[in-house]
Parts: sequence; structure tokens; C-alpha cells
Amino acid sequence: MSAAPLPSHAERLRRRSEVIIERLRVRDCWARVGDVRLVGSARFGLMISPNIDFEVYVERPEVAAGAAVMREIATTPGVTGVIHHDFMNTDDPGLYWRLDYRDEHDELWDFDIWLVPFSHPRAGMAEAFAEAMVRTLTDQSRERILRLKDELSQRAKHTGAQRPRGIDIYRAALEGGVRDVTGFDAWRAATPMSELETWRP
Repeated sequence: MSAAPLPSHAERLRRRSEVIIERLRVRDCWARVGDVRLVGSARFGLMISPNIDFEVYVERPEVAAGAAVMREIATTPGVTGVIHHDFMNTDDPGLYWRLDYRDEHDELWDFDIWLVPFSHPRAGMAEAFAEAMVRTLTDQSRERILRLKDELSQRAKHTGAQRPRGIDIYRAALEGGVRDVTGFDAWRAATPMSELETWRP
């Protein structure tokens, strides 16, 4: 993808994400279980692929409650798959669902939905990060990040290399002034990485 259409592409995805979320009743269905929060690039306008992230906070995550919600959502025409993983007995406790949906334009969307306890050691961190990104981003920094994300995504696609985490790309661009793939590789080599990154702009 060329650099010129990236901002308009990201805006198209953001607007489409709102339609898809409403069509699948994701917020409405999950709101019957807990506190629903949109996080990730759909929240702050840095989408280059049709991926949507949600966190749902409850006192005590229960597989049955989450599975019931996903069964209801899965009845929507176009849903092609649902995957569940239980991470409650880890240091990042939560229940995870992935939902795949193919829209009327044959575009494949995927949702990452986490059901997590209010007592999670990093509760609200993703939402606080999203809010900080909204406050920080300018038209110029948004376009620069979108270009870098796209270049790194294309490299991963063509070489089979692992695609970097979004938060690492955002940090490299906003804190490290990185503008291209070469600069990102140098920045990452010089910057300690943690499994659960707590940086925010």
C-alpha cells in the first residue's frame, strides 16, 4: 500500500468498524455481562487492518457467561469462526475470545475480546493508553505511524518475520522519532523490550 492513502484507509476502517460493531451487537451483548471498553487502534485511529479489540471487566470472569454472549453474536450472518482460550491461571488473568467475521464486501474482520477481572493487576491499562494516544496524536504523527506500521506489516507478510507489536511501533515513532523500518530495527535493538509493555505517550 502506498503512503498517500494510508490516513484515508485508516479512517475508512475506523468508520467501518463502528458499523461492524453495531451490526454484531458486540457492545450491547457484552454489556449484559460487564463493563465494555473499546481499546486498540480502532479507538485511536491507527488501523491498517480490520482488527478490533475489546476488554470487558467483571468481578469474576466466567466461561459460561462469555460463551453465551459469543453464541448469540455468532448467529449474525457473516460470522465464520469463534476461538476461546482460558488464561485465568496466568500472571495475565483473563478469558479470551477471537471472533472472525466476513462482511458484505468480502472483507475479513477479527475481534480480540478479553473478559478480565476488575482486580487484574493491570486493569484499565489498555484504556488509559488509548486515551493518552488520542490526546497525543496529531495528523502528522498519525500519518508517520501509519506509514511505519504498513511498512513493517508488508515486510512481515513478504518475509515471514514476526510482526512487531503495535505499542512498540507507537513508542518508537513518538518517543524515538523513528520514521522507517531501518530506524525501527535499530531502535528495537537498542531498547529493552518487556513482555507486558507499560509505556504510554
